[in-house]
Amino acid sequence: MPRVLVLPAGTELLADPKDNLLKLLRRHQVPIRYSCKSGECGSCKCVLESGRVELKSYDPKALPDKQRQDGIILACRAIVDEDITIRLTDSDDLIVHPERKLLCRVVALQALTHDIVALRLHIEYADMGGVPFTFSAGQYAQIVVDVGGQEIARDFSMASTPVDAEYDDLLEFHIRRTPTGALSSLLGTVIRPGSQVLVRGPMGTSYFRPRHDGPLYAVGGGTGLAPMLSVVQTALDNGKLEPVVLFAGFRHGGDVYGLERLEQLRREHRNFRYVVALDEPGADDPPQAIARPLGAVLFEQVSDFSGAKVYLAGPPAMVESLSASLLQRGLAERDLHADAFYPPLPAEAAAPA
Repeated sequence: MPRVLVLPAGTELLADPKDNLLKLLRRHQVPIRYSCKSGECGSCKCVLESGRVELKSYDPKALPDKQRQDGIILACRAIVDEDITIRLTDSDDLIVHPERKLLCRVVALQALTHDIVALRLHIEYADMGGVPFTFSAGQYAQIVVDVGGQEIARDFSMASTPVDAEYDDLLEFHIRRTPTGALSSLLGTVIRPGSQVLVRGPMGTSYFRPRHDGPLYAVGGGTGLAPMLSVVQTALDNGKLEPVVLFAGFRHGGDVYGLERLEQLRREHRNFRYVVALDEPGADDPPQAIARPLGAVLFEQVSDFSGAKVYLAGPPAMVESLSASLLQRGLAERDLHADAFYPPLPAEAAAPA
């Protein structure tokens, strides 16, 4: 069996032949950043110190040729077939929660906008002997339903907080309903109050770092607001005293949601404020909304990101563009935490990692 030596910790793992490197690391709860699991985002970069791996197809933007020549690999696309040594980076503040399987009952479906629904679940059964489900604010999970013997699974961020899950067995997801959405189109039919779904998770590394002292900027586009609500709520509940600002971007005024919750947080916490940005102005715009793209508003209002952490969620194009702009403006890569959600891949690439 191939051996994988993980530096700097010096951990040695045994891999199955043709094992996926990210799957191996996650199986042994080795802390590594990851997000898309499909070679699109570049979150799971690590250094191949010795040995060789087979790299499955990936987006060149996630791993430029120069980085690959320097020995950088993507763990999610690396296939292990011989002894290797890898080096992980930026693992000091990584928190690893075991990936769990939860049987949940739908307790509510609430329309937040004309096409966004809040799916609220109650955890009825948890593996690991019923140990309470834990995650970090900002993470996501996979919702799984069975339709005629076919498993349909999609990833969604949790809008609820870790406290909601651990103490009240409650989870909340914000899902945009689309006519062609394999899972979202089931809302109200297969997925309805009283029905059961399977939840797998938590996943993702774009979560709140409680040890950080400095400003916190949470940036969410569309339903990317969901994990940012969890991050901001958790930060404030944990007693964070530094400025906490949430930037929420939407296409139209009719797409805006969550204002009541944001207003309540603003009233309760003097160090919190929020900004709503709209791509296109309209007659139904909330009075506090700014009719400018989210990125433009962010950089108009924040010129110095020194000492700050930025949490970012939303459509991949938005996440990639803002991430690049933030790094160009001097934000350290270790202080940028982003999970982008990509369309489902063909069967080969979509194999669990």
